[in-house]
Amino acid sequence: MVTAVRLDAPSDRLLDPAATDWARLRRETVTLQPTPSASQPSEYVLNAWKERPYGLTGQLRVAAAHNGEALFFHLSWQDESKDDGISDTDRFTDAAAVLIPVRRDAPLQAMGSPEQPVNAWYWRPDLESPLSVTATGLGTTVRNQNGSLTAGASYTSGGWQLVISRPFAVKGNEALILHRGMTTQVAFAVWQGSNQERAGIKSVTLAWQLLEIEE
Repeated sequence: MVTAVRLDAPSDRLLDPAATDWARLRRETVTLQPTPSASQPSEYVLNAWKERPYGLTGQLRVAAAHNGEALFFHLSWQDESKDDGISDTDRFTDAAAVLIPVRRDAPLQAMGSPEQPVNAWYWRPDLESPLSVTATGLGTTVRNQNGSLTAGASYTSGGWQLVISRPFAVKGNEALILHRGMTTQVAFAVWQGSNQERAGIKSVTLAWQLLEIEE
C-alpha cells in the first residue's frame, strides 16, 4: 500500500527530490517486472524483442505526499546509465510513469478499457514537463490537453530520483478526480533508455497497489 502523507510544505520544495521532507517519509519498495508479451501492442515488438532482455529495472522505491493542494510521488531507482536525451534514431531516454485508474479496478495490463480508462503521468528528462495521457486499451494513449503536471528530477550515484506532481484541483475537463481522504489505486513503470526500452518495452507493476491519500 502507498500512503500519501499530509505535509505542511510548499509545492516548490516538495518538487525537490532531495528535500528533507522526503527523508522523513517511509518508502515502499515496489517490485517491477518486464511487461508481459500479451500486453505488447504489436506483432513487430513481440518479434523484435523475442530474444532480447527488457524490463531491466527490478525495483522501485516509492513515497507519496500531499500538502492539501497537490499530490506528489517520489520515485527512485537504480540505472547505471544516465540517458537524458535523444541524439540519434536508435537512442532513447530513461523514463518513468505513474498510472491511476479513472475508474477503480481498470484492467491494468491491458492499459484500461473504453469503460474503465487509466490515466498515466509520463516523465522523461528531455521533456519540458510530464505528459498526462489517458488510455482505454493497448495502443490507445491520448494526450490530455491540460494535464497540469510538474516534476523535479536528479541523477546521482547511479540512479534517478524523481518527484512528479499534480494539483488536486485543475482547470479544464480533467477526467481523473483527486482529493484528500480518498482511496484509489496506483501502478508504476520504468524505462531504461540504454537498453532501447520504449513504449511497451518497460518494467511495470503487474497489479494495482492501494493508494490512500490522507485527509
